[in-house]
Amino acid sequence: MKKLTSMLVGLAIGSSAGLALAAENLDGASLYDQYCASCHADPQDVRTPNREALAAYTANSLHSALTDGIMQAQAAALTSTQKIALAEYLTGDRMQADAVAGLQRCTQAMPPLDLALDSNWNGWGNGLSNERYQSAEGTAINASNIDQLELAWVMGLENSTAARAQPTVINNTVFMGSPSGSVYAMDIASGCAYWNIAVPGEVRAAVTVAYSQELDRYLAVIAENTNHIYVVDANTGENLWDVQVDDNPFARSTGSPVVHKGKVFVPVSSIEVAAAGRPDHHCCTFRGNMAAFDLNTGARLWHTYIMDEPTQVGVNSAGNPVYAPSGAPIWQAPSIDPERNLVYAGSGQNYSRPASTTSDSVIAFDMDSGEMKWVYQTTGQDQFVMGCRPDGAHPNCPDPGPDLDIGAPIVTTTLSNGQDIVVAGTKGAEVYGLDPAADGEVLWRTRVGRGGALGGVHWGMSFHGDVVYVPVSDRSGITDEGEPRQPGLHAIDMKTGDVLWYAPVPERCAGERGCMDAYSAPITVTDDLVLAGSLSGYLFAHDPETGALLWEYNTVQSYDTINGVEASGGSLDATGPVVSGNYMIVNTGYATFGQMPGNAILVFKLNN
Repeated sequence: MKKLTSMLVGLAIGSSAGLALAAENLDGASLYDQYCASCHADPQDVRTPNREALAAYTANSLHSALTDGIMQAQAAALTSTQKIALAEYLTGDRMQADAVAGLQRCTQAMPPLDLALDSNWNGWGNGLSNERYQSAEGTAINASNIDQLELAWVMGLENSTAARAQPTVINNTVFMGSPSGSVYAMDIASGCAYWNIAVPGEVRAAVTVAYSQELDRYLAVIAENTNHIYVVDANTGENLWDVQVDDNPFARSTGSPVVHKGKVFVPVSSIEVAAAGRPDHHCCTFRGNMAAFDLNTGARLWHTYIMDEPTQVGVNSAGNPVYAPSGAPIWQAPSIDPERNLVYAGSGQNYSRPASTTSDSVIAFDMDSGEMKWVYQTTGQDQFVMGCRPDGAHPNCPDPGPDLDIGAPIVTTTLSNGQDIVVAGTKGAEVYGLDPAADGEVLWRTRVGRGGALGGVHWGMSFHGDVVYVPVSDRSGITDEGEPRQPGLHAIDMKTGDVLWYAPVPERCAGERGCMDAYSAPITVTDDLVLAGSLSGYLFAHDPETGALLWEYNTVQSYDTINGVEASGGSLDATGPVVSGNYMIVNTGYATFGQMPGNAILVFKLNN
């Protein structure tokens, strides 16, 4: 991607290219009117940024969205130079040639990797059950000293308006991907790089580190955005194997792979939800799936689609074929139940009708065969694609559903009363406790807000002991106007489903564009802290017993960086704080959905 972008920039500004393409329309304003204005001038969907919000992006980030990102289908008729012209017009910014961040090379050797250390934070959920908890043995940061944290160093992400790749930390080595496709192994104390490699596209999922007894190596498992998995030597970056998971052109890797007993479990999501916003798109062919690979060789062990292969079921009002069933992407990291030999995942909505019974569902897969052992659907008949309107006027969305995905990872644990439980949170602001011993039978069901397309539970809950901590956005409410908005943090007793306390998100916005007081990001829990990031750009620490606010830090500022990339903070979304030893790492900035852009990785250290 870096070489491609550099080449395109040269084509756009070189005189010979200008002569060759003299007849080509490179007027950004007319391109916007023709290809973009129908959706972005007066958005009908809260997730579609308006014209003003698009100006907050960089030209590179918009170009990436048009080339291989969420707007790829909408820009399919544009030439490479037209995409550049459009991106530069909308942002008022010039395309920049991507450059590998100027990190210093480490002079010292990488410390030995040890997966048994308490201080590690491995992958998305720091454990097989997506607990997102760090013990007192794993961190020195606590309620009595969090106000003594100091900013140790900052890394800027080049040509980016979102910092959405959560780091992994193994024995003071940070493994992290980036929007440019660079993947790093870095020293947590200084930010120097032990190694860095480049893969073709963005790496937005957390890297998972595993040990292979057969190879006698520590391996880093990397999910690249175009739905390829790369497994490299974690000590050197040497590529050992790579594989494409799903060959559907709209398939993407957004959820982090999970490794257990020599198997790599890979969830698959999709951007066809955006492609179907075009009335001429033949909706739809993607179907959610999960795959398992041999950690040592990359051999595919199983690949399970969660619905039947789509067939043509009719035509839409524009005369184009409609295919079903389709959709139900799996956005986030799966959870492992070793006792039952199961892998749990949550799915999103359908893209076309007739709807399937596996959309908006908790699904239990057999770890060895991939067979779906049980399914619990939280919302039925939920069909939604971009461009859907309440009046059903869009050809690919004549009967829109509420779009209430299970986007956050499923969590599972055994409670103090001996009850095994699986817990799921939905964008509909409902939390479900399910019994895995009874094929997903409902133990309790608790509403924690109004919910909606950008309401409810988004990126990730956390739990410790018998309590699950649930961040709720509720920045929009489209499902039930009778329910009150409850943006903030909810503590639920998993034995009963009762809400123990609710802490509203602290209000820190004062009319800034893109600033919103909402907890959309995943949270992180320690013994005496609940760390929650707001779309306002503030990181807050709450008391896990009462919800009381203990500490806050405003990340929305400009930073000097160790790699020379200009960086600033923005909305906290998509990733949560990583806590390891004396350090806390926070990704800040998320321009998607009209929120505040940013491109900074903040590394705090407890100096005491």
